[in-house]
Amino acid sequence: MSTILKIETRDDSVKSEHMRQIDHTKLTIAAATVAAELFHAEVIAKQLTISAKNAAAIVLRAGSQAAGLSVISSYYDELASKTITLARSINITAVQLSMVSVTEWRTSAVVTQVERARDMMDDPESMRTVAQLGVKVEAELEHLSEGFQTLLKELYEQLDEVQRNMRAIDVIAVTSRLEAQQTGEFKEGLMQMANSIQGQASEIKNHVAKSVSLLNTYT
Repeated sequence: MSTILKIETRDDSVKSEHMRQIDHTKLTIAAATVAAELFHAEVIAKQLTISAKNAAAIVLRAGSQAAGLSVISSYYDELASKTITLARSINITAVQLSMVSVTEWRTSAVVTQVERARDMMDDPESMRTVAQLGVKVEAELEHLSEGFQTLLKELYEQLDEVQRNMRAIDVIAVTSRLEAQQTGEFKEGLMQMANSIQGQASEIKNHVAKSVSLLNTYT
């Protein structure tokens, strides 16, 4: 028994292909933009590690006066390093997502072409051959779609983890300022470091928020 594909009119088929092209173009652009946003976030995270090391140096000079800040400065550095790693992973995932999106669009276009070819045929044998090809291409399209959804889920999870790290830095920065009040002559330097670190974390959060908003718009 031959497999019959869904029949579309030529006009509907052209319209469907056009809409798929627009969607995948937007998704590809969105993924590329996310990669760019996270590249900027990685640059800021590298600055954050420098700020964390500067804070650690001040804490070391302050000695017992800043004993409570020793662990905090180490935690800053740890979160910044994790964020750099995450930003790189997000960049890779976003590029992969873009590539899959393009391939999915191309495969969708092939499906449309197969449907058009089938609609123009009246020979049963040819129709069976084209129908079998259509089944194969549809299966490939489904596989690509599943891969796209997996990558998209991974991307959202990675972005969420960066946001969690930055929220943790916000909390730690508040604690740092409170602890800095007890450090005498080192107070001003430590307060500036805490403010600088929190500001950098805020910039990273903004880049991530833009990325999430963009993905939400086109998915």
